[in-house]
Amino acid sequence: MRRRMVGRLGERVAERFLSDRGGTILGRNVSLDRGEVDLHVRIDRSVVAVEVKTLVRTSAAIDPAEHFTEAKASQVWRLAKLLEPPAHRVDLVTVVLDATGAAVRWIKHA
Repeated sequence: MRRRMVGRLGERVAERFLSDRGGTILGRNVSLDRGEVDLHVRIDRSVVAVEVKTLVRTSAAIDPAEHFTEAKASQVWRLAKLLEPPAHRVDLVTVVLDATGAAVRWIKHA
């Protein structure tokens, strides 16, 4: 699969995952000041900016969270403050796709 298609699929999986846990999606792929927030979500009483990292598992055991670098975390935090309403925290959702489906991990306060 092409990288962009994998990313969009992962974002849809993450959106469904968060919605199933009571989250309300406020925005998808929100473009702000030279960057983008994948998902803008209200969960319980918190407003959250969510970064989604997705990969297609082949034979190697790679953790998509490894791609959420300090630089990326700083960028998402900067953008989170510009959202309306502003995000109170940044979460990371990782999605690993393989022949059996999708494995999702939600890391709060990334």
